[in-house]
Amino acid sequence: MSANEHAGRKSPKAATGKSASSKLKISTAKAARRSPKGTSGSHIYEQLRDQILSLELKPGTPLEEARLAQALGGSRTPLREALIRLAAEGLVEVLPNRGARVSGMELPQLQEHLEAFELLQRTATVLAAQRRSERSIVELRHLCDAFEQRHAKGDVPGMIQANWDFHHAIGAACGNRYIARMYDTTLTDGLRISRLAMAFECYGSSEAYSLHMNDILREHRELIDVIERRDAATAADLSDSHSNLARLRVSDYLARSLTRGISIRSPAEASHV
Repeated sequence: MSANEHAGRKSPKAATGKSASSKLKISTAKAARRSPKGTSGSHIYEQLRDQILSLELKPGTPLEEARLAQALGGSRTPLREALIRLAAEGLVEVLPNRGARVSGMELPQLQEHLEAFELLQRTATVLAAQRRSERSIVELRHLCDAFEQRHAKGDVPGMIQANWDFHHAIGAACGNRYIARMYDTTLTDGLRISRLAMAFECYGSSEAYSLHMNDILREHRELIDVIERRDAATAADLSDSHSNLARLRVSDYLARSLTRGISIRSPAEASHV
């Protein structure tokens, strides 16, 4: 969806402006359209992951096994497998003797994530500039094109995944498996934050959305260029600029959020603290 098409819409409300119910909000009919009965753990994992990343399942939402199994058309065994995978990604918290819930997104957690992300992104990008292969440059250009195509279509879930793929490829090009693995972890932790950057409804105006997305698109291309010419110094500066885009986006969102920046988990979850 183009910026011009967005401009004709009314200014969106913040994604957490509406109260999030503590009850599981999965429509049985909607889930049935997505997959048949007897769904495998992988399919259940993908459905839950999509709903968490889209904030359809709000931070702090309890994940009751009986309701989930019925809504998603599977048994409890593949459901538990899916919850374990999601917990490993930091998207779900498994509570001893209390089931599971969607992980919270509190301000201290966001600050720690952004600090780690900035450090690891700079390290991975600088090393990629020093060690990249010709094959990695081809891959980065391909993934950059894929991100731009998703953006042109207004495909927010596609953009989030394509952005993850692009930065994962930078980590893979850095030549250090340990750094690449830690970088992947922060990228996964930031998947929901990515929605704040790429979903039109998370902005106050179409102009703000267009400006921010244009910065992301431009810096992706610039990152490839500096990595290709092995310019490590400029790669460090550009990486910091790209990390700062995420920091500014979160700050802007929290400033406008009805939660007043205290937390972007559900009011129901906050009431139990």
